[in-house]
Amino acid sequence: MKALIFDMDGVIIDSEKVYEQVDQQWFAENGIKTDRIALRQCLGCTDDVNWGMIARWNPELDIAAAFQKYCAFCKDVRVNYEKIYRPYVQALIDQCRRCGILTALASSSPMDNIQTVLCDCQLEGQFDLVVSGCDLPVSKPDPAIFLQCAKQLGCMPAECVVIEDSLNGVTAGKRAGMMVIGLDDPYFGQDLSKADVRVDQLEQIVITDKGFLIGGQAL
Repeated sequence: MKALIFDMDGVIIDSEKVYEQVDQQWFAENGIKTDRIALRQCLGCTDDVNWGMIARWNPELDIAAAFQKYCAFCKDVRVNYEKIYRPYVQALIDQCRRCGILTALASSSPMDNIQTVLCDCQLEGQFDLVVSGCDLPVSKPDPAIFLQCAKQLGCMPAECVVIEDSLNGVTAGKRAGMMVIGLDDPYFGQDLSKADVRVDQLEQIVITDKGFLIGGQAL
């Protein structure tokens, strides 16, 4: 394998629960109907996918205006990313670097949010490539973001390994023709059955000059 591609939310940072709680409170305060469980189907997707569902539940709502208000709200929300950062990420990056394996971050979050996370978690400059799904015309589960990573890294998709925590992310990785490691989160109970292998924590992944080891077994 020549490249390891990380998702951000739910992989590098344990942020999905935080975002869900903040979002649900904002929706309630603004009288917007949502279905918390149904919205979990959008984990790993860009905001336009989430708001497409919200539009169907709120046909009378001016979605463009509501989304603009939501974005302004999000800019004022301060999340302690350092507190929810998974520090073993740096160990994996270091292992990749020692073994000559490229690293990328492929997130559906906006680039400004990605940069904030990288800064707060002291990961600036650590990845060989950072890609935001917001800069692409389609969201996960479409494989576009992973294919873009492979292209920019100069690798074939089959030479890449992806770490994902959502059904949409795992599906995108497999559609891209990549090996996928699924990171389970019992809180959301995402179906990661399409992943090539699943782990409960990142520490189960070890990268050596002989390849990837998952729980001591070769990937």
